[in-house]
Amino acid sequence: MESSLLSVIGVLTGVFAFGTYMVPLKKFPNYSSWAYLAFMSVGALLCSIVINCITGQFNLNLVGVLCGLMWVVGGALCFWAVQAEADLAGTGLRSMSVSILLSFISGVVVFREPTALYFSIPAIVCMLIGIWIPAGKVHSLWRNWRSLLSGAVFGTYLIPFKLSGMGDMEFLFPFSFGVCVGSLILVTMVTVRRWRDIKFTFVPSLLSLFSGVMWMIGTLAIFWAIADDGLFGYAVGYPLLQLNLVVNQMWGVFVFGEYSTRRERIKLAVSTVVILSGAVLLTLSKM
Repeated sequence: MESSLLSVIGVLTGVFAFGTYMVPLKKFPNYSSWAYLAFMSVGALLCSIVINCITGQFNLNLVGVLCGLMWVVGGALCFWAVQAEADLAGTGLRSMSVSILLSFISGVVVFREPTALYFSIPAIVCMLIGIWIPAGKVHSLWRNWRSLLSGAVFGTYLIPFKLSGMGDMEFLFPFSFGVCVGSLILVTMVTVRRWRDIKFTFVPSLLSLFSGVMWMIGTLAIFWAIADDGLFGYAVGYPLLQLNLVVNQMWGVFVFGEYSTRRERIKLAVSTVVILSGAVLLTLSKM
């Protein structure tokens, strides 16, 4: 009972944290996504240091560092997509839908978690349809490649952790270390030739640090949601976490005025219903 409750808390916490932490990037469109990534990763590392000071689980396990480096690739693509595709809600839909799809497949194929195919196959179809409803015609594929590819990374970067058998707290610090070091190296490589174009203004930088803290709290919530002895497991728990796209949409539509016309909002609503229907079917496939 206690582990089941913790799984539910983990999903709810993760959904809010992951649906909110990129809001500063949209709030300050002139603030470099690379500067955001750098400060966010530092905030995440600082948060994990505080947590590990309490638990005493400091280490540099290579599996954790590798997962952190994998996340950097997905994070960079996602932050880039928010600005380049100029669509916070749509970026969330595309990225999170791919992530839901791949994490479910990973749970069933890699970890051999049981599933009812008469629910899971329709769920996969819903995910694929939901991705393309807001994306438009086929030529949009190239325009939206960043958000689609980021979803692929986010849906698979925890597989090495699950296979390693590491404990949650044992994984947390090396993971955040990999995220921070990888992000700073990437930002340096990208911006070294155009450093003057990167504006490290105070308020966006401070909010980026806070976003890193929020993201690390969401990462901690992942462990509760996908625990082997919990209610959901990886095949269902991780996809449910990706429903932070609902929170993402609320920020995009109600705060930033995206999808302002009636037609656009109907299209977004239909897309959301299709994707959420897929998520419900995924949950049923586990029961």
